[in-house]
Amino acid sequence: MTIRRIVLAALLALSLIAIAMPATAGHVQVTKGHFDTLPGGTELGYRITGAAMMVRLPDDGGQTNVLVRVSGLDPNTTYPTHVHNQPCSFAPPGGGHYQNLVGGPVDAVNEIWPVIHTNSAGNGIGVATHAAWARPEAQSIVIHYPPDTSIRLACVDLT
Repeated sequence: MTIRRIVLAALLALSLIAIAMPATAGHVQVTKGHFDTLPGGTELGYRITGAAMMVRLPDDGGQTNVLVRVSGLDPNTTYPTHVHNQPCSFAPPGGGHYQNLVGGPVDAVNEIWPVIHTNSAGNGIGVATHAAWARPEAQSIVIHYPPDTSIRLACVDLT
């Protein structure tokens, strides 16, 4: 089974879980939303659409799974994508990166990075598993521009 098929199967499984349960079922928490292209993305000619979902699971001290599905990006490109600690309406959109240990390392272990890989049509998916329950300040997901990550292309509020 290819990586793409594994990721698509995971996306389908988490989507079915989210559809089947209310926003908070027991201790499982599901938040989701749709991407909006930010001014930085519009200025570069992007029209990004898509959705994201975060599933927080309480088992074994907690786990957080994030899935991102988007279109309207450049083909065959990897996009730095991160969970952020503020809503998209914050300035800058999304605020800073969400960190499990605030002030800790800036890496995929302490932060949640559902990095997006696009196909030849500019459609992409990103998946991240974080070995902790994401606190409420994990509020949004931001897609950054690969040549200059200070440019924020799109944002989704997780509600």
